[in-house]
Amino acid sequence: MRILIAITSSISAYKIPVLVSMLRKQGHEIICAVTKNAENMVGVKALETMSGNHVIKNIWKEEDPLIHININKKTDALLIAPIDANMIGKIANGIYDDSISTIACAYTGRKLFAPAMNPYMWLNKTVQKNVKYMIEELNFEMIEPERGTMACEEDGVGRLASFETIINKLTNNKYENIRFTITAGATKEWIDPIRYITNSSSGKMGEALYNQINSKNGNIIYIEGSVSNPLITNSKNKKIKVETTEKLKETVLSELKNTDILFMAAAPLDFKPAKTFDKKVKKQNINNIELIENDDILALTKDKKSEKTLIVSFAAETAETEEELKKYAIDKMNKKNADMIVANNIKDAIGKDTNKITIFFKDGRVKDFPILSKKECAKEIVDIAVEEWRNKNNN
Repeated sequence: MRILIAITSSISAYKIPVLVSMLRKQGHEIICAVTKNAENMVGVKALETMSGNHVIKNIWKEEDPLIHININKKTDALLIAPIDANMIGKIANGIYDDSISTIACAYTGRKLFAPAMNPYMWLNKTVQKNVKYMIEELNFEMIEPERGTMACEEDGVGRLASFETIINKLTNNKYENIRFTITAGATKEWIDPIRYITNSSSGKMGEALYNQINSKNGNIIYIEGSVSNPLITNSKNKKIKVETTEKLKETVLSELKNTDILFMAAAPLDFKPAKTFDKKVKKQNINNIELIENDDILALTKDKKSEKTLIVSFAAETAETEEELKKYAIDKMNKKNADMIVANNIKDAIGKDTNKITIFFKDGRVKDFPILSKKECAKEIVDIAVEEWRNKNNN
């Protein structure tokens, strides 16, 4: 694993050369970066000796003028340890005025941070608000500080997590050897060069699934339709942009051979115009639009997928009752050849940061969940799918 360790000016910075040495002994490649103030806390020469690599100090003076961008291609994960209250505030509030904050802004791989500071600073409401924002909005993982006696002789929570805790969290490659394909967003079907039919799918579920799998070092093919916020993937994973249902179908079927678990979270259109026009159609020249059915992508996977592949479908319905939702979901799962289906009532999810899901399985099992954040939903869905895939293949 290739790890970028970024060090800020917490007193705990002096511990990091030992952490670097331990990680290298486990076979990981380490690159270090320091803030100007961190240089007063930890020896750059010690970091270079322990890592065997040049230490990034000032991105404006590096030989590579795009080091803050290109470091994405050279590393699998960014660990900011220790991170002080100042750097937490910068990253959470979009202040990118030094090497580490700028690298964090551009980083698309897995991102972790390990706070270390005085207990009163750690409990400060602004610090806690910024920590929450980094986790919930910027997709950082936190390695929580521990309770103990600080250098300032205060006792409380704020001490840098133990090396064992940091290494276990950092090297948690739970999904490393599993190949995932995720579809996300809506498709478009063109009427003429400026008009098209689509739906309101935002792609947020696909993005949440991607972030969950990426945090556990899974291998991902991400097929993105029309979404509210296009995802930036890291160099380890592959993103394919599609527009029409036909193109989504072609891409999914093509990538199936490279897939262990398929999450069909996209919302492809069921219909398309029977005829498309090369020029803008004047309103007086058209009274109605004839629609024809698109191919059912999941139904077509039956003859293309490996016996080992697990198919996860999604059903967003407008059911009046739980029983009605169950009927819709099970019918869809059986028709579409899915191993499991994640169902929800549209009214529980649209325009909200939360969702209430129920998972139905081919063998009749049902797992119901309370209202969760979409991030929590993604974690449950991925963990269950991985367990099902392993059981299916005796892994």
